[in-house]
Amino acid sequence: MSEVSLRISGKEYTVACAPGEESHVAKLGQAIDAKVQSLGDGVNTSEVQKILFGALFLADELHELKKTSAAERETFIAEKASAENELRAAKVAIGQRDVMASKITDLESELEGLQSAHQKHSADVDNMRKELEERRTEAEDLQNAQQAAEAKAAELERERDNLVKQITSKDTLLENANRMIDETNAKLVASQDAADTKGVSMPIDPELAPALERFAELLETCADKLEAQAASS
Repeated sequence: MSEVSLRISGKEYTVACAPGEESHVAKLGQAIDAKVQSLGDGVNTSEVQKILFGALFLADELHELKKTSAAERETFIAEKASAENELRAAKVAIGQRDVMASKITDLESELEGLQSAHQKHSADVDNMRKELEERRTEAEDLQNAQQAAEAKAAELERERDNLVKQITSKDTLLENANRMIDETNAKLVASQDAADTKGVSMPIDPELAPALERFAELLETCADKLEAQAASS
């Protein structure tokens, strides 16, 4: 143990203390002496009472200091807790901000995808409209071609009917011509027979019969050509 001499109110006191505490104990003695000196010289106040009152005042100040320190400590703890709460809230806010930033990025990507899909859809619609217009034009062209073909077919049918009528007329004409030839030949034969019976010589044109035959052949050729033309139509 170490000993420290303290001078309080003009008297020396020897106090034991742990090694290394000498300076601290000396400062405490100085504080007590200063407090006792502040009490002044009372007429009925003994030295012991002065020291006692000084110790009481010092103890009261220490108590107030402890109260103040406790209040400050509680305030510090509360402020620390509040700061920690704010820090946690800030971390949560930062986390939420990061989540929101990620969501915003995802939404932007989705929006870009939708815009690309919309543009592709618009292009597809335009292509479909163009193709539809082309099909309409083709349909109109086909309809016009069909109408033209129908008109041509009607015209050809009329021509065929006319040719059939002509063929029928030629056939009738040919039949009449053949009948006339036959009648002429019959008359010629009858005339020849009558002349022979009477003993009269009747001159006959040797070119008449061949001419009539050529005329009949010509009529048949015309009829064949008309029939071939009608068939090709």
